[in-house]
Amino acid sequence: MVGHVFGRFTILALLVLIAIAAWNRQPAIVTLLGLTLATIAVSRAWSKLCLRRVRCDRSLSTTSLFPGEQLIITTRLSNQKVLPLPWLELAQHAPRGLIHLNGSADDGLPVLSRSLTMPWYSRLTWRETVTPERRGYYTVPPLTLTSGDILGLYPRVMEAGAYEHVSVYPRLYPVRRLPLQRADADGDHSGRFSLQEDPTRMRGIREYQPRDGMRRVHWKASAHHSQLMVKLYEPSALSRVNLVLAADSFDEYTDDQPFELAASAVASIACHCIEHQMQVGFLSNSRLVSSASKARLAPGSGNVQLIALLELLARVTTGVDAPFEHLADELRRLALSGAALIVVVGRMNESHVNAFTSLSGRRHPLLVLQIGDATHQAVLPFPHRSIRGPDDLVDLGGA
Repeated sequence: MVGHVFGRFTILALLVLIAIAAWNRQPAIVTLLGLTLATIAVSRAWSKLCLRRVRCDRSLSTTSLFPGEQLIITTRLSNQKVLPLPWLELAQHAPRGLIHLNGSADDGLPVLSRSLTMPWYSRLTWRETVTPERRGYYTVPPLTLTSGDILGLYPRVMEAGAYEHVSVYPRLYPVRRLPLQRADADGDHSGRFSLQEDPTRMRGIREYQPRDGMRRVHWKASAHHSQLMVKLYEPSALSRVNLVLAADSFDEYTDDQPFELAASAVASIACHCIEHQMQVGFLSNSRLVSSASKARLAPGSGNVQLIALLELLARVTTGVDAPFEHLADELRRLALSGAALIVVVGRMNESHVNAFTSLSGRRHPLLVLQIGDATHQAVLPFPHRSIRGPDDLVDLGGA
């Protein structure tokens, strides 16, 4: 910045020099110093007025997306006064992972920058397209506008807009089969409906079959179709699966890629379960970004539940909020409710193996997915799969 060179002490010094030159009758020096003071006065006045009645609005095309999708940042800028802006610099800072680095600020964050000029009473609109490549919960700070006088002696800085948040969901991979089986007629843990139906909620009709009772016959539909038709009812309770992410099994500093695969595994399995009309819950001992709440989601079904889970997975980190012992106690309580447990882990230690063995020994429906190569050479006494990449998620029912 150059403004401090022509600050108050410089102006005072110039006034003293003008007085000395005038006392000594030096008109050339007086004229030169007078022009300098006039330039400083005009520059200071221009600088004070340059960002007045300048309006800047920013809008995001979406606040939630998947990696690889495009986020469009639309910026609208207007100069609503007679005084033109001979130069204007606009900078958009953002966390790494959301915006690619095409410039760098002093703090090392990526920055989208643009330099332009604006005449009086003018408007500009432009769009920047960015493609996030990493899952995360990102905070987009306000825009920074820098302008000043035509000589750049007194630059001014102004922030425009507000803090906005963007959720980048984990990648989704195809999942076609889960190995969980029903334990009994009232169980809550298979990929099918409960065997019990709710007679107050009819979902359709079909042709009569010999095993159907006469109480199921839909007489009006039978008369309309000229053959016996029976009612189909909604299930009284949907199957329930609780997805668990053991964050303590991942190293906070070195297991970046395995943890991303783990988050994608949870999201992909949840999508598969919800497509098959199952209720899905989630819990983890992971620390959440920008939130003091726990990584918990009560079981639910439908697209609303899936979006809520994806929003939660965008915030999870490799940081640990609670030790595994606390998570293991919650797993035991959930297992007693009859819901299935699908646990995603990284490196399993003795406490993990003991907890999963205890759950499996009590015949609770359980599946453990270990990200990466298995660290235990011996056969584990509970259902276990190694997930080395997205292809291993396609068929989790295989041996």
